[in-house]
Amino acid sequence: MAKSNLLKWGLVIIASVWASLIGSMIGYAWNMAHLPKQMVQVEKPEVKMPEIQNTNISIETQEKMEGYWTVAVFGVDSRNGTLGKGTRSDMQMLFNINLGTGEIRAVSVYRDTYLRVNDKGRYDKINEAYFNGGPEQALKALTDNLDITIDDYASFTWKAVADAINILGGIDVDISHDEFHVINGFITETVESTGVGSHHLKKEGPNHLDGVQAVAYARLRKMDTDFKRTERQRKVANLALKKAREADLPTLNRLANAILPQISTSVGMKDMFPILKNIKRFHLTDTEGFPSKLADARINKRDCVIPVNLEDNVKRLHQFLFDEDQYEPSELVKKTSRQIQINVKNRR
Repeated sequence: MAKSNLLKWGLVIIASVWASLIGSMIGYAWNMAHLPKQMVQVEKPEVKMPEIQNTNISIETQEKMEGYWTVAVFGVDSRNGTLGKGTRSDMQMLFNINLGTGEIRAVSVYRDTYLRVNDKGRYDKINEAYFNGGPEQALKALTDNLDITIDDYASFTWKAVADAINILGGIDVDISHDEFHVINGFITETVESTGVGSHHLKKEGPNHLDGVQAVAYARLRKMDTDFKRTERQRKVANLALKKAREADLPTLNRLANAILPQISTSVGMKDMFPILKNIKRFHLTDTEGFPSKLADARINKRDCVIPVNLEDNVKRLHQFLFDEDQYEPSELVKKTSRQIQINVKNRR
């Protein structure tokens, strides 16, 4: 393989922090090493990543990306546990690791971002790509709109997140006045949708959140914007990562058995062992949202986030992810950028 299994798994683990896969995968490897007869059965991958090719970017750009490993992570709002099409991705994040340094940078792609969502030229909110074609179409849409290659993916439901954070012992979050005003309603909804028990918060300010409460916090959206929502998601991700890195092996093993059956990922389990002694090498250093320059517009009676413009936002994205200061977007991105501007101008 061009990239080592160690580095590959290190990123997938960090990238899948939403389901606390950091701990889950380490626990799985420990389980395999010490209890070979107790194999965790996981969902088979729905996507063969070699089929997700980006032929629009230059050879020079592809060579630049060889120094990185990029994983897309989807959190889907599924009430029955399905991880395929027919469910919308509440959250989509890209985690990019520098294979030389272990540095990780994360990007939240706002779910309402107005982009080209399929090869037939349909434009809609980016989370429609997952709804209509599952992870495969979502991955293709992200690669085409952002001029990137994606090496692996992981999808999970909010129940997986709640279970993982409960096993890790919860996280500490400072709840603002506005957040406290709406969070209990989200807690009730999350209990009903996941079947995981919890209770309402009694006060704003510092709170120790269980899994359901943490999920509710990450999903808050009624009192501010989707941009603030993705900030909360990244905060929960970072806090879960810290707890997973501090967890002991029995806890990580429980994570593996509880969480792995609830996820879909493109990475096979046979390459797990090398991360046991190297997980601390990987470190999340910076996060941001995409698009970074944006505007709101109502298109076809739907509130959308508009990249202003897509071409400039893709340049900024490559600067952030790959330290590429003079990136020149592909012709497809330039064409898509022009079409978005036309659609916004002619919106109904």
